[in-house]
Amino acid sequence: MKILIAGARGRLGAQLARFLESGKTPFGGSPFVSGQDNVFAPSSAQLDIADREAVFSFCRGNKIGIVFNCAAYTDVDGAESDPARAFAVNAHGAENLAAAMAERGGKLVHVSTDYVFDGKKRLPYTEEDGCAPLNVYGRSKLEGEKLVLAALPGAVILRTAWLYGRTGGSFIDTVRRIASSRGVVRAASDQFGTPTFAEDVAWHMLRLAAEDLRGVFHATCEGSCSRYEFAREIVRLFCPGTEVVPCAAAEFPAPAVRPAYSVLENARLKSCGMNGFREWKEALSAVIPE
Repeated sequence: MKILIAGARGRLGAQLARFLESGKTPFGGSPFVSGQDNVFAPSSAQLDIADREAVFSFCRGNKIGIVFNCAAYTDVDGAESDPARAFAVNAHGAENLAAAMAERGGKLVHVSTDYVFDGKKRLPYTEEDGCAPLNVYGRSKLEGEKLVLAALPGAVILRTAWLYGRTGGSFIDTVRRIASSRGVVRAASDQFGTPTFAEDVAWHMLRLAAEDLRGVFHATCEGSCSRYEFAREIVRLFCPGTEVVPCAAAEFPAPAVRPAYSVLENARLKSCGMNGFREWKEALSAVIPE
């Protein structure tokens, strides 16, 4: 099988590549193994998914049969001032990959976000709940979901949230940097979600690609917390002794409005007997060895 990881340099794409290269995961063996399965992991400079001709040429030339789409424009605030770029990548780029797989009779596993919801429900969102994104980023990702399923009805879409990995650039790194420089961390006590480890998401992407399943799946670690509670756990594990102070999200004004509550329920994974996500504190503690 020829496999393409779009967005292979990002947190989730890099984790997928590691699993495919080693054939091993913390949860057991991978259903796909590099060597047996040829894996292509181009950078965004090598393959711009917003370029439809380039996507079709790459997939045809390399006989791609499965695409894991981890590529995205993820600058939530930047999307407010550059909606064209956000939609080019998150909506039309995703559509290009889906259309290329439709042409080849292939499979697509596409990553989406909790930001497709407005946060007003105050109970965990299931896959059956209606979407109402509050910002350009969320709207671009929701449009991507629709275009993917229109082009490739057999596609799998995973909505995840508050993603972090072993590489940098996540909330964990922000908290640790502030703890080191200031000695006090302020975090919102009125924003709720579920911290989710990239390892857990990558494992479920591989499993779903190997199964005859389609449609939208929620894919986050179990449980939920506020940003303040998340910061406290990060401090406890990585920089004990640092003070963590609760505050309102309004104290961190930003161009894009975020949902105050975006907890996802992995309802479809559970109904399929495929929910292997760890509780969020357990998953977070697994980052410590590295």
